[in-house]
Amino acid sequence: MNDDEQLLYKRLIELSNRAYQNNIYTFSDFLSLSQQEVMYQAARDKGFAPISYDLFGGYENCERKMVRFGSESDFGYDVEFPIKCIKVEPLAKKFAKEYTHRDYLGSLMSLGIDRKKFGDIFVDGMDAYIYADESTADYLLENFVSVGRNSVKCSISELPESYKRAALKEATIQVASPRADAVIAKVYNLSRKDTIPYFTEKKVSVNGHIVENNDKLLSAGDSVSVRGFGKFNIVEEGGLSRKGKLNLVVEIFGR
Repeated sequence: MNDDEQLLYKRLIELSNRAYQNNIYTFSDFLSLSQQEVMYQAARDKGFAPISYDLFGGYENCERKMVRFGSESDFGYDVEFPIKCIKVEPLAKKFAKEYTHRDYLGSLMSLGIDRKKFGDIFVDGMDAYIYADESTADYLLENFVSVGRNSVKCSISELPESYKRAALKEATIQVASPRADAVIAKVYNLSRKDTIPYFTEKKVSVNGHIVENNDKLLSAGDSVSVRGFGKFNIVEEGGLSRKGKLNLVVEIFGR
C-alpha cells in the first residue's frame, strides 16, 4: 500500500474501534473502488473491532460508498447513512447548455470541496444528481450556483426511479468463456487485448473488489465495474449458442 492507503487503512480501523468502544455509529468519507479494497484488506487482516459494518452510497448501484460501523443488532437502535441527494438544475433551461459528468465534477472541485465528501454524480440531460455527506450537501444548497455558463439552483431530492430505469439496459451477449476480459470486451465493444491495461491499472472491480487477474471467471449475480466505461451486472447464464458460445444476460448501467 502507498502512504495514502496506509493512512486510510489506519483511519478505518480507528473508526471501527471507536464505534465498538463507545457504542456509537461511525462513518467514513466516500470511498472510491480502490479505497474500498483497502477496507476489505483491513477486514481480511482482522484489523476491525468485533462489530458489524456495511457500505452504501445513496442507492444500491452507487460506485463511491461510505462505510458505516455498527448496526441495530450491535446497539439496539438504527442510524441512517448521513447522505443527501442534491438535484442541480439550470435557472433558465431555455438558454442552458448540457454539461457532462466531468463538468459537474470540475465545478464542485473549484469550490474547494474535497472529492471524498461527495459520491456519485448522475447527469440527466440538463439536470444532475449528486450524492454528498450532509454537511457538504448543506453547503452546496447555499453555494453551488453555476456549472460552466449555466446559473443553477440546488435542492434536496432523490435520484428518480425513471432515471434508474432509463440508465439500465438489458442485453444478451455471447462469449467463448465467462472470463472477465472476454465479458468486458464484449460488453464495451473492445478486444480482449484492449482490456488488459484496465486490470493491470486496477480499474476493474467485481462485487466491490479490485480484480487484477483478467482470467477471473464471472457468474450470475456478479456486479462488474470498469473505470472509464461504467458498470454492469450479470443477470443469468443461458445455454450455448449453435456455435458453442455461452449466452449471458447482462444489465448495463448508463452514466
